[in-house]
Amino acid sequence: MLNGSTIFKTTPIISQFSLIYLINNNTKTSIPSNSNVNIPFMRTVTLGFPLIHLSSVDSTNKYAAGILNRENATEGTVILADVQTRGKGQGDNTWLSDKGLNLLCSLILRPDFLPALKQFYLSMCIATGINDYLTDLGVRSQVKWPNDILIKGKKVAGILIENTILSQNLHTSIVGIGLNVNQVSFPPHIPDPASLAGETGKSYDVGKLLERMLPFLEKRLIQLYAEDFMAIKSQYLNCLWLLNTHAVFTDQKGAFEGRIVDIAESGELVILTSTGETRMYGFKEVEVSGY
Repeated sequence: MLNGSTIFKTTPIISQFSLIYLINNNTKTSIPSNSNVNIPFMRTVTLGFPLIHLSSVDSTNKYAAGILNRENATEGTVILADVQTRGKGQGDNTWLSDKGLNLLCSLILRPDFLPALKQFYLSMCIATGINDYLTDLGVRSQVKWPNDILIKGKKVAGILIENTILSQNLHTSIVGIGLNVNQVSFPPHIPDPASLAGETGKSYDVGKLLERMLPFLEKRLIQLYAEDFMAIKSQYLNCLWLLNTHAVFTDQKGAFEGRIVDIAESGELVILTSTGETRMYGFKEVEVSGY
C-alpha cells in the first residue's frame, strides 16, 4: 500500500490538450512565455511499481488523482481497471468499454523539470510509445493529432493527460490510456472504433498486454526526461496520420484544402493550405473530412 499524507490543493484551469492545475500555496500562478528549465542530471522512470488492479472504478484518472491528493504517491504507479463506470476522454468525451475486454489504465508521473509550455511533449511520448508497442505486436497503427491511436483510420486507443503545475513547470501528471483489446462489438454512436481482436482475429490477455506495453512507454519517457525534444517530435511526426497528405479540412470559417506539415512546440496542429497560407489550430478547432 502507498503511505503518506501530502495534500495538494488545486485550482483547475482549461488547456486545449490536457487538464491543468496550478499549485502555489493555493494561489494561481502565471506561466511566463519565456520559461526555460534545464535538467542538471539524468532521470529515469520505472512504470508498474506499484501496480494497483481494480475490478471496477469510476475512472482510473480520478482514482490516481485521489492517491495524489491523499498520499505521496510513487512515480510510476499504474492503476489498472477491469471496467470504468465513468471513463473520461478528451474534453467532454467519455470512454466506453465492456468489462474485462479492454486495457484501461492510468500512470502517475512527476515530470517536474518540464516547462508547462512544453507539456505536449509528454503527450507525444505516450502516443509514440503506444504506437511502438502496437508495431511490436505486428499491428500497423498511426497517431491522430493530438492523442488518438488509429488502425486503418479507426480509433483503437485514446489518451487523456491531466497535469498539475507548480510555478513554471509541470508538477504531477496522470496519464490515462484506453486501448480497445478484445471488444469487437461497440455501441452504434461510437464513430469508427477498432480493436486488436477485430484487427488480428486473436484474443489477448489484458494484463500481459499492459506488462509488455510499459517498457515501450518507459523508453519514450526516458527520452523526455533527457530533454531529447528533437527526437521526440521527429518520431511523433513519423507516425502522424495524414502528415503531408492533401485533405479537406473544416474550421470555423468553412472548408478548405491543405495538408498537415508540422506540430508547434506548444502542441498546435500546423496546416499549410492549398493557397500557401500557414494556419495553426488548437484542439477541436479544425476537423478533417473524408477520412
